Amino acid sequence: MSLNGLLALVCGVGLLLVKDGLVSMTASPSRTSVSVLMWIAALVLLLVGVREVTGRGMRPGYRRPGRGGRRVRRAPREGLLYLGLMASLLVGSFLGGDNLLMLVVALMIGPWLLNAWASGTLLWRCDVRRVVPGRVMAGEVVSVELVVENRKRLFPSLLVLASDQIENDSERLEARVLFARVPAGGRRSGYYRLRPGRRGRYRLGPIELSTRFPLGLIERGLVFHRPEEIRVYPRLGRVSAGWFEDRVETSGSVPRRARRRGGADDQLQTLREFRSGDNPKAVHWRTTARRGELMVREFDEQQQQNLDLVLDLWQPERPDESDFQRVELAVSLAATLCVETLRRAGDARVRLSVYGAGVSELSETGGPMGVNEVLDLLATVQAGSKAGPSAAATEIATARFRGVLVTSRRQSDPADEFRSGGAVAVDGAGEAGEWSAGDVSGSRMVVRADPGLLPSWFAIEGL
Repeated sequence: MSLNGLLALVCGVGLLLVKDGLVSMTASPSRTSVSVLMWIAALVLLLVGVREVTGRGMRPGYRRPGRGGRRVRRAPREGLLYLGLMASLLVGSFLGGDNLLMLVVALMIGPWLLNAWASGTLLWRCDVRRVVPGRVMAGEVVSVELVVENRKRLFPSLLVLASDQIENDSERLEARVLFARVPAGGRRSGYYRLRPGRRGRYRLGPIELSTRFPLGLIERGLVFHRPEEIRVYPRLGRVSAGWFEDRVETSGSVPRRARRRGGADDQLQTLREFRSGDNPKAVHWRTTARRGELMVREFDEQQQQNLDLVLDLWQPERPDESDFQRVELAVSLAATLCVETLRRAGDARVRLSVYGAGVSELSETGGPMGVNEVLDLLATVQAGSKAGPSAAATEIATARFRGVLVTSRRQSDPADEFRSGGAVAVDGAGEAGEWSAGDVSGSRMVVRADPGLLPSWFAIEGL
């Protein structure tokens, strides 16, 4: 039921009841004029009340052709105080039989209805749209543009407030931009800044245009369904050049399984004479015995640039703040390794597997598009209490490239399978441990995402 309609009906009926008394109180020459004015005021109030109550007026949620948005109306605190004062005067006029109080109430309803009509007219034929980037980094300040368009030909829109809703899985925010004046047939742009503190999907919308102009007694609004999404990437750290140099050195020291695809995709390895400074582990003893001189393996440089990374996102069933911090740190570390690998060499390839609330895989990807694919995946992965360490251990043990496993498990976790079975966890030393499983042996690195045990070759802002 429309509150405006009820007020108009009550005041119209009240004027008809007290009309004779008010006319009798005026001087004889002007009684006819006062009577006509009272009849006109009462009829206008009754017509407005019937129009509002029957649903053809300004009922919340009613949409008129050409409006483009769902209409809403609210009474601010000032408006509620104004209504309370009118209700008190109305009750007093009925209880005391005072016609003057009824006249005051009838006069007070005029500004209320004027405010409702004016604010609705200001929003008539208005529209709004949003300009927002699709991808940002966590902790990065992003500017969102709101464009309000006034399609009326004659009247400007004054004091229009645009409110935008922003939410993710854990919080909900509201941003507001005030437009002092939008000229007739024109548009105005406003901006608000957003700094997402965590990775994930941030959903935007709906957008509401509202105004209380001119008296501030009632707020009218138009709600536009404009859903959009910002994908927030994990924070990136820095990897020292020494890690890549050590990685190239250890890549040639351990044999790898040959690729089976054939053709141009095969990575060829060669044998050459032993030189001063070569790693003794790279010696090929069978060829050395046959030729009578030391021979070492030499791998293709492109093969050394590839990265096979497994991300084990585990957290207990009742995680605390430190568990969340380890998960986010593990994601940031994995994202940094993948992005730095792809950026350092244009022909590098990355293979990524994530074990958390589910299993997500990204087969060999590379190039500029590979960076977006990696970050898109890592922006939305979630940790789980049932993440399987055995699956992650098997995955990295069978890696075709240099394997790196990043885990968010506590060092004291009794279910941690990365402390045994030939794996040496790399905490602060920054040196690759040896991982062997089945018929595959190779250089494998296991890194714990612990703020106090980060490897020396990795750094992230704020830690």
